[in-house]
Amino acid sequence: MARFLSRAGTNIDDLERQLARVGSNENDTGDEANVASTSKATEETSLLVASDHTLQYVHGRMHGDAPGSHKSKHKGADVAIPSVRKLGTWDGVFLPVMLSIWGILVYVRMGYFLSQVGIVGTAASFVCGYLTTTMTTLSISAISTNGTVKGGGPYYMLSRSLGPEFGGSIGLMFYAGTLLSAVLNTVAFTEPLLSNFGQKQGDVSHVFPEGTNWHILYSSILFTLCTVICMTGAQMFARASTFLSTFIIASTGMILLSFATRQPFVDEEKSVYYTGWSMDTFRENLWPDLQPIAQGRPSETIGSVLGVLFPACIGIMAGASMSSSLRKPSKSIPKGTLWAVLLTFILYMTMVLCLGATTRRITLRENFNVLQEINILPIVVPVGAIITSVTSTLSGVLSSASVLQAIAKDDLFAFLRPLKQRPGNDGMTRAVLTTYVLGQMAFFVGDTNAVAPFTTMFNLIMFAFVNLACLVLKLAASVNFRPTFHYFKAWTACLGALGCFAIMCVVDVVSALMSTAVVAVLFLYVHYTCAPKAWGDVTQSLIYHQCRKYMLRLDLRKDHVKFWRPQILLLVHNPRSSLRLIRFCNALKKGGLYVIGHVIKGDFHEMLPEFRAQEAAWLRLVDELHVKAFVNLTIASSDDQGARSIAFGAGLGGMRPNIVVLGFLNNGPESLASDGPQLPTDRIRLNEAINAPSYVRIIEDVMAMGKAVGVAYGFSELDLGPEMHGYSSAVLLPLGHTKPKTKQYIDLWPIQIGTSTVATSSRHDAYLTNFDSYVMVLQLGTVLHLVPYWSKRFVLRVMCFVEHQGDVAEESRRVAKLLRDLRVDAELHVHYLQGAGLQTYDDAADGRAELVQDTMPSNAVPVGIVQSPRRAAQASTGGFSMRVNLPMPMRYETRRIDSQAATRSSSSSDSSDTESDSSTDVTRQATPLETVQRGWRRKSAQRTMNKMHLDGHLFSTPNMASPRRRSDGSMVLSNFYARTFGSLRATPDSSAGLGNLAKAKGKRSRRDLQSMSDADQAETREVSTVRVPQLGQQRLEFNDMKVATQNSILNELMRRHSRDGTRLIFTTLQAPEPGTSEDGERAAAYLGDIDMLASGLPPVFLVHATSLTVTTSL
Repeated sequence: MARFLSRAGTNIDDLERQLARVGSNENDTGDEANVASTSKATEETSLLVASDHTLQYVHGRMHGDAPGSHKSKHKGADVAIPSVRKLGTWDGVFLPVMLSIWGILVYVRMGYFLSQVGIVGTAASFVCGYLTTTMTTLSISAISTNGTVKGGGPYYMLSRSLGPEFGGSIGLMFYAGTLLSAVLNTVAFTEPLLSNFGQKQGDVSHVFPEGTNWHILYSSILFTLCTVICMTGAQMFARASTFLSTFIIASTGMILLSFATRQPFVDEEKSVYYTGWSMDTFRENLWPDLQPIAQGRPSETIGSVLGVLFPACIGIMAGASMSSSLRKPSKSIPKGTLWAVLLTFILYMTMVLCLGATTRRITLRENFNVLQEINILPIVVPVGAIITSVTSTLSGVLSSASVLQAIAKDDLFAFLRPLKQRPGNDGMTRAVLTTYVLGQMAFFVGDTNAVAPFTTMFNLIMFAFVNLACLVLKLAASVNFRPTFHYFKAWTACLGALGCFAIMCVVDVVSALMSTAVVAVLFLYVHYTCAPKAWGDVTQSLIYHQCRKYMLRLDLRKDHVKFWRPQILLLVHNPRSSLRLIRFCNALKKGGLYVIGHVIKGDFHEMLPEFRAQEAAWLRLVDELHVKAFVNLTIASSDDQGARSIAFGAGLGGMRPNIVVLGFLNNGPESLASDGPQLPTDRIRLNEAINAPSYVRIIEDVMAMGKAVGVAYGFSELDLGPEMHGYSSAVLLPLGHTKPKTKQYIDLWPIQIGTSTVATSSRHDAYLTNFDSYVMVLQLGTVLHLVPYWSKRFVLRVMCFVEHQGDVAEESRRVAKLLRDLRVDAELHVHYLQGAGLQTYDDAADGRAELVQDTMPSNAVPVGIVQSPRRAAQASTGGFSMRVNLPMPMRYETRRIDSQAATRSSSSSDSSDTESDSSTDVTRQATPLETVQRGWRRKSAQRTMNKMHLDGHLFSTPNMASPRRRSDGSMVLSNFYARTFGSLRATPDSSAGLGNLAKAKGKRSRRDLQSMSDADQAETREVSTVRVPQLGQQRLEFNDMKVATQNSILNELMRRHSRDGTRLIFTTLQAPEPGTSEDGERAAAYLGDIDMLASGLPPVFLVHATSLTVTTSL
């Protein structure tokens, strides 16, 4: 027995390492073991303030030989582990974020903002921009403090926290935004370059030619140099990065110092009117004044100005990009980022107020180089601007290429697979070259004002979905989402997402919609095409939360027949031989629940490893076949016990299977081996074949549960289209099958089953009839025909039969009306037996067939085959029969049960006939639907079952259990007769048995029956009696025959009319008699009857229902 330990000691370190591996790729294949080291990404100017040892590590990470690093074995691969000093909050997060936000737009577009929208508009724009970035910072801080942050940058952190869908879509947006930020800095570089060294407007020297094409050329040259440095010379840049960043800080300080010390002056040649601190200048620049920035161009708008301004607010991801180099990333990232956001916001507001209060609007509008003109040391401004452009471009190329490589390595998008890292580290080279090509194409967009809105849009959409994903994570109430950063709330994420979408719409509604659509497409692409990742998925948490919420609202007590839909439990023994049946049930469910069940026979503890292996194999099979099904496996000592366990436990709440489907019993040897494509389930342990009693017991148990039963006969021959090479979505998938040139049919053979319930010493038997199975056949055929594949290629036909040709017209009229009422769009064909040339029927009717009952009773009750009053009057009855197989009835001959029947004599056949005729009341021609609606109401049905007067005796059921009721109030009568009349069958003297039951209730029951109204008594149609001719007096009727004979006749009838062109048959399944599964011979005989009915036919789906599934009421 395990013992307790007094202390954990150093085992805590082992626990932390184990917790870090749970749910990560370290538990997956070795190919993804080093994702953290290859998924790192930096953003903006994060390289500017990194020490040279940090950038040496970054370069070593990309090129495999970082200085100062050593090799260690990890899962068989060499991993570069840098021996470098970790960074703190100041140098690792604060400075990178601050310098990333404080970019080139400060130098080249601050005057443009103030001249167009004024001090108020510029300040409001910065407030809006910083509000969204601050909310996004809170979301990033929550993610970074919800666990141990390792390397990988923003993409890695988001994808591992939020799942591949959000990670992939946000990652590509992050890549596009970072790339466009590099392009923006490159394009903006040409403005200070030409304003100081241009041939026409150069203040320092006249060197470089000017013009649009020259602008593109200079931008291309700078971008090319940065790309070459990224591929070959990152170490040299790393050594100089800290030194170069001091120029940016110095130029910012000189700009602010100039506002405090510069005296007013005017330079009309350059349109510079510097007034110093002046209230008049402040009022002049206070409000917006939107004007064209050049002749021939339209006036600027709030959206266009905001689109150019917002890139000055981005850069908050720079701290997250340094996560691998931080000592305490969970602490440093939120703290350093928030302080940098606050400081840059203060600097921007100070710059807006100082410039707006000291420089006239004409200068701001006509001279974008105004900060250099008013500076006390003018050369510092262009130097700082050029250095910012160069370093930001280099950082953008490195970070965007790193993000692209990380996405490609995660294999989220098939079109990025050529960029995956390969031996020799050519993956990063390809990513850099791809980034270079895309960047060169972006230069043709135009100048800074043209590129900036695209940068704004991609960064905003990325920020929006970061906030949205964090909102989903919060709303999903995952117990493991417990960030230590307590300032993140659901409303902050919601505000950030709404703010981003609002700014996008202000900038450009069309671009906003297109960007959102692109992200949605990327999200769906990853969702439907990407293989599952071991990262965790926030959408699964949200789906779980919503499913639980709505499952609780799906109240089973509110279920109604008008909203019925097939909810299928398919019990599968051999998955390979059941592939076609699995696909068929997937179509038959039509939006309902679909569960595939399988029983593993054996000892529970011994079979647990097999259970786990099979569960994974079955789930893969469901994915490969593209069927929308759940998998439910169980371990049991026998097949029937396992099936009972699955049937009881399948589903949840209001979503439970209402149809249990089984393939027909196959006693031959089965094997998983096949010449076809390999299946994930080919290596599972296959149980021995189920025996007949267990198979029948499953059917009995399912019926006892009140569920419908479907038996699929011959579905291994079901034609679902040509076979494909491979077992993915193409195998057995009907969509690739071309439409046949000739008509093909789905035939519905609804056959009503009438069940004998009581036998008396008189001439009459009583029968319970219902239309549950009859209607279910029509319903399932119609549901299948609603599926596009089946509706386009098959014609639905309803096939009925009567015994005599003269009844065809009446049957056609009644069934056609029923089909119209049930909205079944199908062809109707009514066939007849007598005189149709059916050899089996003719032999049986003439008594020549061996299948006729050996001891034919003196009566048989043909409920359902219409008989003329003359034929009924000539019939004589007597005895008892339990097997009556009935087709669709056209007329019901209903006998009212009254107290006068007690005085009838059974000694004389003639007098009995006279009395029977006088007591028989054929009230009217009732359709099946009317019988269902009028005959099975709750009140009258209960009275009918509890109070019956048969052959002069009052019949009551003192200990009868209440029957199960449907949602519309009607009773389920299937198998109910077995409990109700069991004692009567066991009593040799039926009249005595009835008398004893009558005495149990006494006079009160007699008075209750006598007090029944005529309307209540008239609704006892379910107890129907019809007289049958004596054997030898005339030809046997169909209902006189043995069940096996009936099945043989029906088989011949179906083979004649449902052979050519018919691909599938639906018909009624006979319920086994109670106790059939207890006797092996009876179970085999029952299955033999089914085999006799369905053999030699196309695939047959036999169904037995226990409740109605359709209604005509609104």
